[in-house]
Amino acid sequence: MLTLTNRQARDLLIRYHNLDGADRFRGIEGVRATMDRLGTIQYDPLNVVGRNADLVLQARVRGYRPEILRQLLYRDHWLVDGYDKEMCVYTARNFGDYAPQRRLHARDARNWLEGRGQGEAFDMLDDILETIRRKGPCALTDIPLGESKDFGWGPRRPSGAAMEYLFRSGRLCVADKSGTQRRFDLTERVLPPECAADRERDEEAFADWYTLRRVRCVGLLWGRRGAAWQGYVFNEDKPRRAALERLSTRGELIPCVVEGRKERFFAVPEAVELLNSAGGSRHARFIAPLDNLMWDRDMVEALFGFKYRWEVYTPVSKRQYGYYVLPVLYGNRLVARFDPLPAQKAGAFRISRWWWEPGIRPSRAMLEAIEAEMKQFARFLSLPCAKENMEVIVKASMP
Repeated sequence: MLTLTNRQARDLLIRYHNLDGADRFRGIEGVRATMDRLGTIQYDPLNVVGRNADLVLQARVRGYRPEILRQLLYRDHWLVDGYDKEMCVYTARNFGDYAPQRRLHARDARNWLEGRGQGEAFDMLDDILETIRRKGPCALTDIPLGESKDFGWGPRRPSGAAMEYLFRSGRLCVADKSGTQRRFDLTERVLPPECAADRERDEEAFADWYTLRRVRCVGLLWGRRGAAWQGYVFNEDKPRRAALERLSTRGELIPCVVEGRKERFFAVPEAVELLNSAGGSRHARFIAPLDNLMWDRDMVEALFGFKYRWEVYTPVSKRQYGYYVLPVLYGNRLVARFDPLPAQKAGAFRISRWWWEPGIRPSRAMLEAIEAEMKQFARFLSLPCAKENMEVIVKASMP
């Protein structure tokens, strides 16, 4: 059992995620190295100052641009869109590993569609597949079969529902995107055979693989139930705990205790090895709302003392901070958060409001690091950095 101080636990996470920049990941090879390490990052279509997957990568890879992710997804097919922890982007070589999870998704998608009166979608599956085989990649609206109904969200036509079901079950893949509109093609035409083939495991073996992968997505994760385990596999505690014990016994995970915490933690060996090279960097980083580091917000609060809730879907009158607030990392502490204006409408990277965490007294070095990160972030957005941003930040530090 490895014992970590609270600071060591934070250092381990920052080093593992390369949020200190020590790995010097850059460009497309830096994205490959990041995805090799994490495996999965969460996708969300909202674009205030970049979409979540892009925000995750820009914090870890210098010189990152969204075009790199598009290339790896839709030209090289080295990455693929799929469900893991909600909708994600993950390494295509692991597509076959998710076969048991896709079956669960397909089952629940069928129940959901039949429950809202779109059961006729399942009579269209063969016709949809044949149409795509003949025509090539299609969007949900390219095959308008059946009566359109307004459900508030989700596909309105049975044909769109059928395509969504085929995607969740793995028979279709996202071949390309225009904005947020997906174009689907047959999986065997998108992915090479060695990726597309299902890799079957028995229930216990899949639970072990899935558990290990989920810990690898974060680096260090406690064993208790939380949002980081969200998905279709571990709705109950017992199988998750059993998998954690088996992996620990085989040395694939390292059980840890963090001083002052009663929970058991588990780390991947790579994260523990990297801890030895943690250098206490004083970089600043702007963190995505759905960043892997933030997946278990209760754990983040326990280790960093930073309470964060994503308020996108919170009514305006009940928001404590703002619509799309980003945490700010400095060194191994989460020191602030800010509410940005929508970048494309503002024509610049512009901070609307800034909040320092209680007890934080920004030093000159901290402000300089944050200013450098703002300039880097504006370059990521291909927009100018508003001059008044530093005024907003400095004013927020005044009593």
